[in-house]
Amino acid sequence: MSLYYLIYSSVPTRILNDAELGQLLATARAENNNHQVTGMLVCLADSYVQLIEGPEEAIITLYQNIVKDTRHEQVVTLKEGKTGVRVFSDWAMGFDKDNYTLTDYSNTFHLLDDNLSKLLDILYDN
Repeated sequence: MSLYYLIYSSVPTRILNDAELGQLLATARAENNNHQVTGMLVCLADSYVQLIEGPEEAIITLYQNIVKDTRHEQVVTLKEGKTGVRVFSDWAMGFDKDNYTLTDYSNTFHLLDDNLSKLLDILYDN
């Protein structure tokens, strides 16, 4: 299987409440698992950055749906391409709800541990 990755950024149109966030995560994890998509989502108060990886056709279809999603706007592709290995192979959608609150984004990077540096390495790799 040929793997493809895509990194994008966007601006949230509003902050999701706990129920909405829980539903988003449940749906995304199930759909990503069904389509062999893995990745990582960084949620900040004023922006999202996400890396998605998997079969090229699945990534392109998913990204088309992401662009249409009204929960965010100003979706910009930061980097994309073929890859030989998954970076987030264990994450249908990486997120740690237990230590995350919608009103306090100060712990966001702590939640990602070393995984944020993996995302940045891919993004800034020449």
